[in-house]
Amino acid sequence: MKLAQQETDDIEIDMSPMIDMVFLLLIFFIVASQIIDEKPAVDVPSAAYGKVPENTEGRLMISVTKDEKYYVGSDPEPKDIEQIKDSIALWLDADPKLRILIRADGDVKYKINEEITIACAEVGAQDLIYSVFEE
Repeated sequence: MKLAQQETDDIEIDMSPMIDMVFLLLIFFIVASQIIDEKPAVDVPSAAYGKVPENTEGRLMISVTKDEKYYVGSDPEPKDIEQIKDSIALWLDADPKLRILIRADGDVKYKINEEITIACAEVGAQDLIYSVFEE
């Protein structure tokens, strides 16, 4: 007895939906990685009469942590006050209308905030705001 041979069609898997998903995931992770901006951990204080600025884009951010370390922008290395002056001066050379956002921890003493304000004034930065939460 002869067994009947069945014709086998070549079964193909359509790869285009899988390729589409891979590209969508790739785009998602590229965009998400650019949004994530590592900032030093700062507990920003709240203020009864604090105003949230309408536009904080384009501001150079200076962060002051609880242990009185200074950070400029998203640079993970702490700076001293002279390095902050140098950084602000470089940013001012690139953009004379530089605006600065100072994020200081609520436990930081006023003297430290005053040092930053004086450092900004010494290099010519005039547009400063301190970050607070509205109550």
